[in-house]
Amino acid sequence: MINKTYITKLMGFAVLLLVIGGCTQTKPVPGYARAGDFVVLGLGGIHRNAGSAPVLRPDDLTMTITDAAANTYDLEARFVFKSYSDYESLLTTSIVQNTDAQAGLDLTLFDGGWFVLAPLSVVGDPVTPLSLAVGMASVSITSPKLINTAGIREGDLLNIPLEIIAGTSTLDADYMLQFLHYVPGGKNFVISPDDLTGVSSVAGAFYVIDYYDDSIFEDGLEPMVVPSNHNPYVQLSYNVIPNGNGTGKIQVTLLNPAGFTSVSNAAVNTSLLADLDVKLIYFSVATPAVVKPTFSLDAASSYYIDINGDVIPSVGATMTHAIDL
Repeated sequence: MINKTYITKLMGFAVLLLVIGGCTQTKPVPGYARAGDFVVLGLGGIHRNAGSAPVLRPDDLTMTITDAAANTYDLEARFVFKSYSDYESLLTTSIVQNTDAQAGLDLTLFDGGWFVLAPLSVVGDPVTPLSLAVGMASVSITSPKLINTAGIREGDLLNIPLEIIAGTSTLDADYMLQFLHYVPGGKNFVISPDDLTGVSSVAGAFYVIDYYDDSIFEDGLEPMVVPSNHNPYVQLSYNVIPNGNGTGKIQVTLLNPAGFTSVSNAAVNTSLLADLDVKLIYFSVATPAVVKPTFSLDAASSYYIDINGDVIPSVGATMTHAIDL
């Protein structure tokens, strides 16, 4: 016979997974820390809480901590990075089966999360711990790029609880630097629709990107084009075609036979309109100022199609370097 206590615990664990992924965390990791320690805080879903913003930087965030003695200090966002659940995780399958609604949450299908690493140290001086009073503290995070949904079963970005324990910590550079490998590199262009006003469904897109100087490609590595997000129903293929004189073009096909739709129109196997964004990633030691003129989008040859395969004349494509987003 199945143990009811086990089922209750399993349901609680499922709710916990939903709370820490795709929406704002209820607590940092860890949930308690010493002054000088690093904490990782969940900023919410990439689609749900960040409005599908393709870029979120440390300087987009304003962070403070108020300790048990009501003293408020600024915090520094050191690294900001994305994280996605596994496709077969309980978080993902629960949303597919719409059981997240039963848990009191309204999450976005296949959404990832933005996270920030922050030291409990003086801003600009990570070696010096803050003078935090022992006891319960509250972290506040605001940003024009974040939507604080603060649902009943998720955290509130304006009041993230953190218990401060006695003692201080010295700067742990190894702990900090391990997160550097997860930070977006910024060596990419984002290709996206220019205006989706009045458009509720798109089947796919075709892009043509020209490049003019392959000498900037480090070690001869050609650029690659990838989806901006991790929706498994997005189908993308690309082909790099050199002209033999240092120039060439990249042809990109992006499809979902079930369509890219708004959240309200989402159905089985659909992707979000935000999933139309793709990234052209390049490998170069050159500065963005040098790289940007090396690529251009052939707007006349690029287009979006509807479910019937017809070109949507009202929607064009734009290509923007990540540094300008």
